[in-house]
Amino acid sequence: MITHPREAARRSAAVLIAMLCAACTTGQRDAEAEPPRSAAAEPAPATTSEQSPNDARIIVPDHFIGAGVRIPDVDAGAVVVQSTSGQAGFCLDRPGRVTIDDIQPDMSMGSMRVEAFALVPRNATDGGSRIPLSRKPIIFDRAVDCMPDDPHARSRGAAMTDLRVQVRKIGEETAVAEQLIVRYTSGGHPYEFSFRYGIALCSPVDDTTRHCRPPE
Repeated sequence: MITHPREAARRSAAVLIAMLCAACTTGQRDAEAEPPRSAAAEPAPATTSEQSPNDARIIVPDHFIGAGVRIPDVDAGAVVVQSTSGQAGFCLDRPGRVTIDDIQPDMSMGSMRVEAFALVPRNATDGGSRIPLSRKPIIFDRAVDCMPDDPHARSRGAAMTDLRVQVRKIGEETAVAEQLIVRYTSGGHPYEFSFRYGIALCSPVDDTTRHCRPPE
């Protein structure tokens, strides 16, 4: 069989075009199947919510069941500075260091705001009134852990600290914080401690709220 030269040329061109199209299609499928290199190489984001059993933690002695203060005749917007000296303090469960970042009231009625705070030495005779209050983080470190209930086992001042807070009453209504939430960092990890010290800022006209009744 004799093929005309022009016919042979057309067939050769058609075969070449078909081969090129097949190669292009195969290359496109491979590119789509390959995962993006940037996504595959990107590391998992780090999280700060992890906690370690080796971190020092804020605690209170086993015998402590809670304390608080009732302050009468507090007007709206009034500022009150209160120390827990002689009533309540906290310590660490092991020798170490923590950074107290923030303190917030756990409210049961009304509203108040913690504007500043300070740590007070356990043996302070004036309630820490000379220690400046601040909104900045405070370092709390101890070389000994929380003292046991035996008062003769260790000096209280070596392990414990008291707290001094400046609070502002928001609104006319009586404001009651059942406890103070201490937010702190230990070992680079965030923690919260519920410090069972209540503060009642009683309205001048309130003599019915349980926290504001005069002691009988």
